Amino acid sequence: MASLKQGSMTSNTLLPNSAPSGIGALGSSYSPADAMKTPNQIGVRVGNSMDDVINAVKGVGFYTDQIGFGAPSTGLTNGMPLKPLGINYFINTGATCSNGAQMWSYIRGIPDGSSLGKNVQKAMADMGLPALRGLAPGMLEDVQQALDPSPMMNALFGSGYPQCKQVTLPVGDSYGRIESDDKESWISDPHTAKQTSNGFVQTRWVQDTDYKDNPINLSRENWLAEEKTHNKDGTPIKNEAFANRLTQSSTIAVVGVLCLIAFSLIRRR
Repeated sequence: MASLKQGSMTSNTLLPNSAPSGIGALGSSYSPADAMKTPNQIGVRVGNSMDDVINAVKGVGFYTDQIGFGAPSTGLTNGMPLKPLGINYFINTGATCSNGAQMWSYIRGIPDGSSLGKNVQKAMADMGLPALRGLAPGMLEDVQQALDPSPMMNALFGSGYPQCKQVTLPVGDSYGRIESDDKESWISDPHTAKQTSNGFVQTRWVQDTDYKDNPINLSRENWLAEEKTHNKDGTPIKNEAFANRLTQSSTIAVVGVLCLIAFSLIRRR
C-alpha cells in the first residue's frame, strides 16, 4: 500500500514531469510510517518494574499526540522527541523559466495546523495546547488541497511560458533530516541543500506571482525576448567572452607597462 503524504502542497502543475535529479512525478520517497519513532526509540520496554509501566503509559501518550498534535500536549509527553511528521521539498516541473532556469514547485508536506480553520487554531492556543499538526490533521490538509481547483486551472490555462522568482525555503523533515536511515535521499539534488541552525534549505526558481498570488505567465514572444541569464540548474550564466576580453586587455596593459619601465631603465643607462 502506498504511504500517505501529509500536509498541504503548493504546486504549479497538476501532474509534474519526472525530475531527472532524483524526485519522480509521485514525489519524495519519504514515508511517515517509516519516519515515526518506534517504541524502543522512545524508551518503551517490556518489563515488570514501575519505570517500565510509566514508560509504557508515556508511550501511549506519545502516539496519541503524534496522531493529533504532532507535539507534546501534556506533562506526560513533554521532553519526548515528538515533532510533526512530513517532508518539505522541491519538485522539478519540467517547465523552463523566462530567464532560462529550470522551474521548480515547492511541496509543503509538513502540516501547519490550518486544517480546521483559524477559529480552532485560536481556541487551541487559548487553552495552552499546541497546533493540530499530527497525522490526522495532516490528512485533512491533504483533502483540502485536493479539493482546491487552482492547480488544475493553472495547468489548463497557463501559457506554458512562466516568469519565475528565486526563493530559499526549508527542505527535509521536522527533525532536520533530508535522507532516511539507509541514506536514501528525500529531496532532489541534496548536495545543493545548505544546513542552517533550523535545518536544511534550498534555493530554487519557482513560478512568480502577482499581488493577488496569481501565477505570472508570458506570451511566447515575450518569453523568447527575455534575456536568458541563467543555466538550467539555476546558476547564473558567466559572460566568458567578456571575461576573456577583459583578461586579454589586462594582460596587454600589464605587458605594455613593463615594456615602458624596461625602456626607461635602458635609456638611463
